[in-house]
Amino acid sequence: MKEKLIKTMELTNGMQLNFYDASRRLVGDRWLISLIIRMEIPVVEVLINDEKQFMDSVGEIKKVLGEKVLFEQKRDRIFVSESEKQTVFGEVYNFFIDSVLNYLSNKAFPKRYVLKKYREKVEQESWYH
Repeated sequence: MKEKLIKTMELTNGMQLNFYDASRRLVGDRWLISLIIRMEIPVVEVLINDEKQFMDSVGEIKKVLGEKVLFEQKRDRIFVSESEKQTVFGEVYNFFIDSVLNYLSNKAFPKRYVLKKYREKVEQESWYH
């Protein structure tokens, strides 16, 4: 099965979270249950709207990362029987909502994530130069 968009959620910090079902049959009646969560974060918008301290470096950050940064998490359960796949998928989804949603909804999350990705990319590029 290809990824199927199952839900879109607007977060309190203005970001949009997309939920995808990427579950697929493994063998016989056994399934890989796979939930993918994605959020596109606009680099310039989160840096400029949040604090003016980034005004000088926004161009450099955008040059390194591009227009948007993709946040993605994948949650899997392997070898689930076909009769339990809907139940297990619901459990995986609910666990994500209960454990991570407040963190992603935090007003500071988009900016922090963009800056983290920027630092990682700059550090990675310094290894090769």
